[in-house]
Amino acid sequence: MEVNGLTGNAAPSAGQSKSALSSLTDDLDNFLLMLTTQLQHQDPLEPLDSNEFTAQLVQFTGVEQAIRTNRNLEELIGLQMNNQAIGALSFLGKTIEAASPQILLQDGTSEIKYELGEGAAQTVITILDSSGKPVRVATASGDAGEHSFTWDGKDNDGKALPDGVYSVQITAVDAQGKTIDTASPIVTGKVTGIEVKNGEVVLSIGDLEIPASRVLAVREPPAA
Repeated sequence: MEVNGLTGNAAPSAGQSKSALSSLTDDLDNFLLMLTTQLQHQDPLEPLDSNEFTAQLVQFTGVEQAIRTNRNLEELIGLQMNNQAIGALSFLGKTIEAASPQILLQDGTSEIKYELGEGAAQTVITILDSSGKPVRVATASGDAGEHSFTWDGKDNDGKALPDGVYSVQITAVDAQGKTIDTASPIVTGKVTGIEVKNGEVVLSIGDLEIPASRVLAVREPPAA
């Protein structure tokens, strides 16, 4: 089900709780049947000890309450995820910046932002295809602070690569060759869809999927 870019598989299924409750009900019915049969055929001079089957009934009740509690929690979690997904609809059509090790090459270009906590003697940006093979290696600014690098969509031989999702690695070293910590690359793009996967709201920029928790900035689309 998809409505205005929102794919609806948000609510976790309560099927497990329903199945467990159904199984418990069957077990309880069997237990009561056996108990009734035993009572009908008990020796009047040596009646059954009521303490044992009373304790079992108490256990059945406790398990039933636990299963019902779990089912209620599942329903609450489902409602919460639906509310988060509905709230995320406000992202549709807007441009976001998000921390992501993946980038989207679209119309032959992709903008990559990165930040260095300190100056680097050398900064290298490596772009890899879906198989993990490096297709483009380029040097970039090593000054401390935020930077933007625009990839023209070409590989190391100058051949234009197809649009799609690629991975990016940024490596910075100082004059002694020591690696400098860099923040996760930041990608920019227009949100085209919203989905809930594994209990998390995920935004789509074309074929690129980004968890909503990684969004750093949201901007309105430029006026026509």
